[in-house]
Amino acid sequence: MIFTGFKRKSNQIFFKKTLPTFLKSEHKSPFGKVKKVLIFLDDNVVKELVVSELATMLKISESDIKVVVFQKKMKKETVTGDIITPKDFGWYGKIDNEKLKNILTNKYDLLINYSKVDNVYLNILLLQCNAIFSVGFADMDKRLYDLMIRCEPDEIDLFHKELIKYLIILKIVQ
Repeated sequence: MIFTGFKRKSNQIFFKKTLPTFLKSEHKSPFGKVKKVLIFLDDNVVKELVVSELATMLKISESDIKVVVFQKKMKKETVTGDIITPKDFGWYGKIDNEKLKNILTNKYDLLINYSKVDNVYLNILLLQCNAIFSVGFADMDKRLYDLMIRCEPDEIDLFHKELIKYLIILKIVQ
């Protein structure tokens, strides 16, 4: 439909308007131990693998890791648990999904974006998320992340090795 293109364009306008205020604001606070983690994924298949590996690496329980999976279209056989689509967004960056609003109101120590492509909807979520430290792939918009790791999005093991290495160097984890 023609309105989906208009809606996506309105969300891009919202992103461009709110990005300068996001960059100016001091959204960081002194860092302590990582207790809560938020993850953005493109693929629901690797969800369990990523959560279990991160829980062991960061020495936190799996219940402290919240996962949001973004898909362009909802597949009929999938359960709608933590899966979001462009239908969960309204005009000008408004989030219509109540569960997603509740996720974004919580405070997170670490946000990790495993997304393979730069996506306006995930960028809007990054702007509205209350996270102290954010990590993503080097191909993404560098203004949104505190740490960017250069590797292929399919190389999750390498990404995790580099992630833990830099988190130790930055004294975010021990």
